Amino acid sequence: MADMDPKNMDKFLDKVDEIEAIVKGLRAENEEEVKVSMDKADELIAKAEAAKKDSTVAVYDDDKDLPETRTGFSKTCINKSSAPDEMPGQNDPNYDGMDNVGFMKAVEADAKERAKRRNERMKVAEGYKEKGNVEFRGGNYEKALEWYTQALREVKDHSVLYTNRAQTYIKLGKYPEAIIDCEWALRVFPNCIKAHIHKGRAHLCLKEFKEARECYNKALTCDPKKEALIKDYLAEVDRAELAETQEKDAEEVFKEGNSENLNVVDVLTKVQRAEQLPVYYSGGYRVLKSLLSSTSDRTLFRTKGGLDMLTTLATLHNCISASPKSLSGEELDMLTSAFMLYTEACRDNEKSTELVLQTEGLPSYCIRFLDVKMKGQGKILQVAIMDFLFTLSQLQIGQKTIMETFDVPKLIAVIFNLIGTKGPIAKDAANLLNNLALEKKFKSMIRDKVEATLAPAFEQLLENSSPSVALPRCITMVMNLTTDPLIRSKLMKRNQLWKASCSVLDTHRTKLSEELSAEIVESVIGLLLNITTEQSECVRTQGTTICDSCLAILHESSCNEVIRQRVVGLLSHVLPYCVPAVDNVVKKGGTEIFMEFIKEEESSYVKSALKALTALTQINEEARKYIVSNKGLGKLIKHLKSSDEVVVGNAALCLSHCTQVPKMCSALTKTDIIKELLVLARDGKRPAVQQNCAILIAKLAQGDSKHLERLRELHGIEILHSCMKYVK
Repeated sequence: MADMDPKNMDKFLDKVDEIEAIVKGLRAENEEEVKVSMDKADELIAKAEAAKKDSTVAVYDDDKDLPETRTGFSKTCINKSSAPDEMPGQNDPNYDGMDNVGFMKAVEADAKERAKRRNERMKVAEGYKEKGNVEFRGGNYEKALEWYTQALREVKDHSVLYTNRAQTYIKLGKYPEAIIDCEWALRVFPNCIKAHIHKGRAHLCLKEFKEARECYNKALTCDPKKEALIKDYLAEVDRAELAETQEKDAEEVFKEGNSENLNVVDVLTKVQRAEQLPVYYSGGYRVLKSLLSSTSDRTLFRTKGGLDMLTTLATLHNCISASPKSLSGEELDMLTSAFMLYTEACRDNEKSTELVLQTEGLPSYCIRFLDVKMKGQGKILQVAIMDFLFTLSQLQIGQKTIMETFDVPKLIAVIFNLIGTKGPIAKDAANLLNNLALEKKFKSMIRDKVEATLAPAFEQLLENSSPSVALPRCITMVMNLTTDPLIRSKLMKRNQLWKASCSVLDTHRTKLSEELSAEIVESVIGLLLNITTEQSECVRTQGTTICDSCLAILHESSCNEVIRQRVVGLLSHVLPYCVPAVDNVVKKGGTEIFMEFIKEEESSYVKSALKALTALTQINEEARKYIVSNKGLGKLIKHLKSSDEVVVGNAALCLSHCTQVPKMCSALTKTDIIKELLVLARDGKRPAVQQNCAILIAKLAQGDSKHLERLRELHGIEILHSCMKYVK
């Protein structure tokens, strides 16, 4: 073997160190491979160490004093001695003749072989994982567990396999096993948020609340963007811990022999007797309801099986699952007393609320009974069901569970129908709808059902309902929904909605002195204000009708400030997109109305009124003449000094429209408007403001030479030229 050049010795030893670190860091996928790999690694490292001992290169004896490098510690020093006569280890009787090149090739070949085998196992493991996912989605958890376990036999350092199997263990109620899998996943990937969450879920199921919170908080540190999701998980821990505490307290009270609590259990035991007449259960439910006066009472009712009667008592279950109109008066009364009992049992009780809403079939039963016209005892039952749902929706867990278990679009359609009726059920229906709208999933769940369910039901409500306190609440809820772009886009295209809204305005605008009518008009105008923020065909076709209704409202002496402000805002949205409406508004004195609104600089109407005036002056000559001949120019010039650039931009644009009126430009020669506009054109932060000011400067200069002279005196030609790029 040829002698090694001493200049390459340092590089060789550094490479040996790097290989040593790589070999030590390799993770074996199974026990047999660990043994094979480590034996080979020990053999290679031993040869490298033997070579080091025979070399003349000085090495550090203490690793802790060594300078750290990218691959570990540098163990070499500069060697100033001459080259050795032979390779280190060459005289070793066990030396097999492997030089540095052969050593590198052996390690490289081993690494490639390992990588190849790993890729093959990964493909097999992925196949098992996909089969496990299919079984999991189908609810076949035992089979899913088998496939995930098969996958882990192939690849032991795949965090997803551990978290998938942990989730499966949770479904099977094997919580300790789930925790172990989560811990293995975290060894593979310490920032695995799913591992922390599933581990927290397993601890929660074991009622280890402190540990569950710790897991969820660790998940939050892994991904702070998941704060809202983690808060929901932590809230679930709080609910479970509270329920546990309540159940323990209730059991202690029960064991102490308190007579009142004994009555709850005794009566419940009697009411749970099978095959009794409906009247028997009706009386028992009413007695039970009167006994549920405390948290302990309600908790005992739940823990002793009270919430299960809808499924365990054949008489009750048969009635609630039957056709509503097939039931007798006694059967309807039994159902009424049952819902009244459940309402009281779940009041301010999160655990009971969640459990009762998850009762199989209950959501569809409730919708079916609410969706038919009933009289007498049937109507009383509908009131009880709606009160039950409204009471449960007052808790956040109630809102969430209703959204998860009910056919929400169908429920909303039923609610709209009930809001249009008279009596307490309409108020509860509106309150329920508003509570559901607070749930963050509400909008996403109804987006696809807006045109098929939500909009038709709402339009029918507007067209047919008699005035009730529930109506403005319902309209306000729909108005809030329009903050979602997709829902707004769908609603703004519905001609029937526009027509129904105009009909409501015409019905109630003459009754604005009445509180209910004022609330209805205010909410409808708010809805229209939201759906006119963008241009649409309905704005053009219905614009004239909308503007007529708005002007009529403004002329009503009993119109309050909120309604007035919303009406002016609605007009400012509609007029720019509806030419026929502009001419009609001018004929009916709209220009004069808007000029009054901009009289005060700090008025809340200024921004909307100026935008409306800009639309009028752009299209209608009479509007321009009215402003010029009625001292309106001075009012507009005052708004050029506003701190609101939207106000400044619209004031400048409105003035530029008015320059078409003869002698208008001359009327402004005695003002210092050119100087003000130059400052705005130069310093404006919004391109639209600079554009409008540049346009006005140009038109004034063209309209009267004195403005041009003033422009030159102020050396403003350069500013004007720099702004001309904005002029279209």
